[in-house]
Amino acid sequence: MRFLTFSLLMVMFGAGAPAVAQTDRTPDVETPGSWQGGHWRDPELGRAIFEGYADNAFLWLRGESGKVVRFDRTDGTRTVVAESVLDLMPDGTRLWVLTSGGGHEAGIRDLRAEQSELGRFYARETPMIGLFATGQDRPGVLTGSAAYRPTERGWDRRELAATLPAGEVVSDGQTSLYLGLNRGEFGGGLRRVDLDTGTISIVSAQGDGLCGGALSPACQPVVGLFPAPDRPGCVFVGTGLSHLGSSMGHVYRVCGDGISSEFNTPTPTLPDRWMLMPSPWPLDDLVPIRDGWVATSRSRFFRSRDGRVEELALKPFHDWSGLRISEEEDGVVFVVGSCCWGAADNPTLFRALPIPVLD
Repeated sequence: MRFLTFSLLMVMFGAGAPAVAQTDRTPDVETPGSWQGGHWRDPELGRAIFEGYADNAFLWLRGESGKVVRFDRTDGTRTVVAESVLDLMPDGTRLWVLTSGGGHEAGIRDLRAEQSELGRFYARETPMIGLFATGQDRPGVLTGSAAYRPTERGWDRRELAATLPAGEVVSDGQTSLYLGLNRGEFGGGLRRVDLDTGTISIVSAQGDGLCGGALSPACQPVVGLFPAPDRPGCVFVGTGLSHLGSSMGHVYRVCGDGISSEFNTPTPTLPDRWMLMPSPWPLDDLVPIRDGWVATSRSRFFRSRDGRVEELALKPFHDWSGLRISEEEDGVVFVVGSCCWGAADNPTLFRALPIPVLD
């Protein structure tokens, strides 16, 4: 869930994306966050929240503004802790942030360590795509044409065989990176980067027609990506699409070039006014939690634990420190991340972000 530029496009152009149905009444939200005329804007986070993480003390949210705002979960006090943010990544007990310093320079810091020093990173090229875990005391950095891994004296640079677009990147815990692409209705798919050779491959399975097969680059935007905690070398991948009244949602396990289906969203048992024909629920986000994963859709979420998936209704949201937020339940908090879709005479749709609570 760490690359959500397409979310901003949906906010700007009103695309019909998976989101959370709320009441018709405009919420009475005090500053700093406010809803006016069906549009939400926060003076620090901007017009949308892209991602977030929490622990027992704090909540960190990254907004369209490029800032990360830390919220004290006791009293709601806000603190801007990073600006010009390129990426935010949890790694064990750390929460790494990658910030742009201009040109080829960037900074890397642990937001959960009060005395964390800003580490400087210099790349030979731009753009910088994001961070990835390395099992060391520093993360690696993926750019459009190279992967950088930390060494005792600096960085080991591996040039890539082709130029990569921006996306969500994770390490498989061994020698590969996976890059999930989200181009909305134009698909996306999954790329695998071999860190030893720099080769890049498309991970997908053959199928009938343009959109047949698993992880089709033409038709399956990646909405979430994270390492499989029980199996090194594997990752979980979530895909979701809502387009022209039809929709779908899938969760896959990918190990190398092998793809297995973990979950397909069901079709609503009652008619959904946003679908022209009965279609499976769309997926909007997929995030890991302490004992499984959570994926969101319209007014509901799917929780996996011990290999079983439950479909559950989202809990009520309440106003807190300028946000619309739910109570924590089973290691996840939901925050309304952007607003709004739909005409004035139709129910308004909100995007609800699942926020994992870290150990």
